[in-house]
Amino acid sequence: MKNNFHGAALSQQLDRLSGSVKMAALLSAIQQADEAKDHYYRMLFRYEYAYEATFHDDPPKAMPAAIEFGTIFEEHPEVLGPDGREMYLMITQMAIDPVVSLPQIPLEQWESMMEQFHLLIKRFHLGHRVYWWQMCRFHIYLDKQKAFAYFQKFWKTGRDALSDCRACERCYGVRLHLLMDDFAGAEEMAKPIKQKRIRFCSDTPHLMLLAYIEDAMDRGDLKTALPYARELKRIAHRDKSDLSYIGAVLRCFAYSDLEIAIDLMEKSFPWIIGMWNQKLMYDFYKGVWTVLRQLRKKNDTFHLNLPEQISCYREDGIYQLPELEIWIYQQAKSIAERFDARNGTDYFSINLELAGIEVEI
Repeated sequence: MKNNFHGAALSQQLDRLSGSVKMAALLSAIQQADEAKDHYYRMLFRYEYAYEATFHDDPPKAMPAAIEFGTIFEEHPEVLGPDGREMYLMITQMAIDPVVSLPQIPLEQWESMMEQFHLLIKRFHLGHRVYWWQMCRFHIYLDKQKAFAYFQKFWKTGRDALSDCRACERCYGVRLHLLMDDFAGAEEMAKPIKQKRIRFCSDTPHLMLLAYIEDAMDRGDLKTALPYARELKRIAHRDKSDLSYIGAVLRCFAYSDLEIAIDLMEKSFPWIIGMWNQKLMYDFYKGVWTVLRQLRKKNDTFHLNLPEQISCYREDGIYQLPELEIWIYQQAKSIAERFDARNGTDYFSINLELAGIEVEI
């Protein structure tokens, strides 16, 4: 079997694919590499699968691939050469990233994963900065004072090969300063991004725009949020990993341009089918709820193109808006309650209440 396995050629074929087709092809490639016992491609294809899931699909799907990668690496640490340690740390981080978005995973398990990650960081002398960011991003939902303290440690720790792009890091800073009601600090962090003096990646300026929209809408400030939402709508409808961005845009457009909001909602709805990431679903449902509340003020029933996989689906497409609004709200509320139960806080319950406050147009 190994003689019939051509990893390099298969890798080139995978590079030409994208989306769900690429995810399925990568799973097939992993199986072929396993059968061939080619340990280099067994790890490489798992790494590429985790990367694709993290940045273009459903991030929790990276977790099994990361665990398997670690097992293979520990048995064959020399196969990947000098790049192996960085890949090992990166895919471990990709396994930790989604835990914040999976309320079914206990807090103790996240803590255990972070301990193991820290051991790898010390072993390879790489990744201390990203470790502090991981501690920060989870504590946003537990204790904002601790989250900001971890952010300060992150910001003061030197960059290395495992660090995020500089623009993303500044977006994190915008979010944390807004969390602390420090608008001036957020603006200082955002300045190089707004002035386009820093190189963007696929998630910038999206992350910055999202932070500003959520902060403004939670305060009922549509005027501030709307320019950011218009920009985010223009650049953030690429794949299912954009559902949080779309949810934020929906919250604004529900008040400013309901017709566009409905169209965006219908086009995005199929992406939630089979989604593992509960935070993405929560953010999207929150935006949909806002749209339906505004639509219900004008109509009792409405024709919507919703996916047949959802339990409230109607074949004729005619929905009773009060009933549909309640169904959507219950989806968001259920996710919020599970997050709060896992985290031991009321962060998500309060967050959902804020989304329910009417905004003056």
